[in-house]
Amino acid sequence: MRKQLALLAALSLLTAPGPSPAAAMPPDAAKSGAEEEGVKPAEKLEWLAFDAATARAKNQKKHMIVDIYTTWCGWCRVMEQQTYGDPEVAAYLRENFVLAKVNGESSAKLKWMGKDLTERQFARCVRVTGYPPTYFLKPDAERLGGMGGFLRPPEFMIYARYVSTRWYEKGKFNDYIDSLRAAVK
Repeated sequence: MRKQLALLAALSLLTAPGPSPAAAMPPDAAKSGAEEEGVKPAEKLEWLAFDAATARAKNQKKHMIVDIYTTWCGWCRVMEQQTYGDPEVAAYLRENFVLAKVNGESSAKLKWMGKDLTERQFARCVRVTGYPPTYFLKPDAERLGGMGGFLRPPEFMIYARYVSTRWYEKGKFNDYIDSLRAAVK
């Protein structure tokens, strides 16, 4: 996974501008560009409870994105504003994914892979070690993988496209990155 993240970082340097000024700010001080410039923010994403999301994903045969957050996590709010609030990201997610939010400290119940769990137990099952983590699941709720920490929109979109196009069925993430590099050349 570290090799994948290193490749992703290298690719993002080739394809994206430098980090946004807000990404370097303390989490509570960061505001979305829309708020700062008085621009109307992108249409809100529809985040579902986990059980409703798994039912919809199975019915619509769409992959899931599970955003695991806590109420105290500043970078979770930055991810919400800057990445999920980005118009391109939001449009792509609305078209290609079913979205679920899970509070990593909640005792609310959910059902995953035949197990009754709390949201806290789910976070432990998928091995959350820091916030914000993002997980991708297949339409049947089988976990594909995830990333930890804040991801800028260009980086996030690389993962989202890898999953939504089902590239994982024909090759590993490194192969996907190589195909992107070849397309850039």
